[in-house]
Amino acid sequence: MVVAVLAVMVTFGTADALAQDPYVGRTYAYVSDRIAKYGGTPVISTVVGSELGTNDCIVTSWRRLTYVRNTGFSHNNNYSIALNCSAKLAHAGQPGNSLMSPAGQEEKKNEIRAQRLNSHPERCSANLSACRKFCDANVGKCSDEVLALI
Repeated sequence: MVVAVLAVMVTFGTADALAQDPYVGRTYAYVSDRIAKYGGTPVISTVVGSELGTNDCIVTSWRRLTYVRNTGFSHNNNYSIALNCSAKLAHAGQPGNSLMSPAGQEEKKNEIRAQRLNSHPERCSANLSACRKFCDANVGKCSDEVLALI
């Protein structure tokens, strides 16, 4: 029986591994807003890189802080946040996420889409809301010509 359970865990992983973390991979702006919304206080514990502004940095890990006091454990609402402030995708001479990482692959897709939109801005005419949403989410990637259409 134990062997069967271990085989299932190895094949499919544990429930913790399958559960998607609500904050890892999100921007600090998003995470800090969500934590504050529930009465918590984000505390930046670690920062790697300096290419991005703090709000654009990606959360790599987080945990609720627990302090030991002489009366026992005190659970307050502070959350320790580790950030990656490197560029979303590494380029020659610029540190960032690897193209092999999920974040790097997502950024590469965004770069390719922006390049296509910028070379054919007329494509936005068919779906202005989708172009606006893309350009708002990817500040600096859309050309002035595309922005003028939306």
